[in-house]
Amino acid sequence: MFRERIREHLFPGQAERDEGFRRELERLGLLGLQIIGFVQIAVSLFMLVIRYLVAPESAALYLRVEQAALIIALGFLNAWLSRVPSVGKWARQIAALSALITAGVLIWASMLLSSRTTNPNDFIPGQITMVMLVAVTTIPLRPMHTLALGLAIGFDYLVSATIAERQLMTGLGPDDNYMLFVIMLTLLCTAITAILYAQRKSNHLILHQTVEAAEALREAQTRIVMTESASSLSRLAAALSHEMNNPVGALLSGVDTLLLLSAKQAKSEPKDHDKIVRLQAEVRRSLQESAQRLKELVSRMQRFTNMDQAEVQPADVNEMLTDVAALVDPELKRTARIELKLQPLPALVCHPQQLSVVFSNILNNAVGAVDGNGRVLVVTRQTAAEIEIEIEDNGRGVESGNLQNIFDPGFKVSGGRMAAGNWSLFSSRQIVREHGGEIRIASSEGQGTRVTITLPLKQVE
Repeated sequence: MFRERIREHLFPGQAERDEGFRRELERLGLLGLQIIGFVQIAVSLFMLVIRYLVAPESAALYLRVEQAALIIALGFLNAWLSRVPSVGKWARQIAALSALITAGVLIWASMLLSSRTTNPNDFIPGQITMVMLVAVTTIPLRPMHTLALGLAIGFDYLVSATIAERQLMTGLGPDDNYMLFVIMLTLLCTAITAILYAQRKSNHLILHQTVEAAEALREAQTRIVMTESASSLSRLAAALSHEMNNPVGALLSGVDTLLLLSAKQAKSEPKDHDKIVRLQAEVRRSLQESAQRLKELVSRMQRFTNMDQAEVQPADVNEMLTDVAALVDPELKRTARIELKLQPLPALVCHPQQLSVVFSNILNNAVGAVDGNGRVLVVTRQTAAEIEIEIEDNGRGVESGNLQNIFDPGFKVSGGRMAAGNWSLFSSRQIVREHGGEIRIASSEGQGTRVTITLPLKQVE
């Protein structure tokens, strides 16, 4: 088990079979290549300026300029390559090669300078440490990549020191302490890389799970909205049957009356014709009023049940509230009167059907919270660049202990059965927030509840 975990940390290549994780590593590789280029340019310029200010007459300054020029040129190359998307597959390898070349330039420059200066800043371990730490923290290397990079830098040092000893006659050959330091540094950086790689993998997994959870929540919210819409439609059916009884009855009665009057007119004396004509005119006016009322009901039903209108479009908030108020459950209307104080409002760019569900949920909650001769007041106003809707009732109110978590969805036991709780308010808040608005609830137990919805106005295209 322990061996398997060690092998998994040192050889985590199987994780990159995940397309999403591989793309994330490619993105991080390009970003790391860009950072390395910036570090190469910035550090080289900074060190060159500092050395010039400290020792402007130094005989080694020209060599330092050459060293800085090579590394800066490499930095610009890395910065340019980081902007080429097709390089993403090879970004890590290019960055690691760049780190190796940088280490080689620094090591060889230190060898050339060894005969001219004994400045401790020219010591090789510090340079190698800087290169290795920048590489492992910016490039999403695999552990074995880091191990190979460290060993390659150590081999580079070994070769450079041997050549310097034989050809430059510097008297500095390979230092055993330096080699031991490079090996220890390589092992440490390999362990750091393994930890960072595991963290990147874990972060990607968490992100993937978060996206899946968000999608599942989104689907659940959609189902909740559809459920609330279905509930609203059931209330709509009850309201329509109640509202349509009178005009339909008036139509049937009017048609019968017209037929009777027409038959009577055919048999009546001329002196009674004027009276019959006046009666017919009154019946026709009644028929027209009933037909107009039915037309308004049908139009209201079409607006409220237009489920296929999912796109964003301009809508009249006052009209939506009027429709919803007219379609409140007739049974609930008997316990409360609904008062509308609607100020003129500009068109709101929104999802009308979704907001209609929100208004229906809140208004039915308000009407259901009052007993006997209750009152529900609906007020709209425009404030600056927002529309504000207030729905206030004088009903039972909400207990202070429940108000804080009133938007949290959950489940409760009702009548010995498990039932959903607060889901309508939860989904309503989600819909309002998706429109860029906010919903607030203020309530006092026994004194009523006030729900305030603010929605930002958007430019109508």
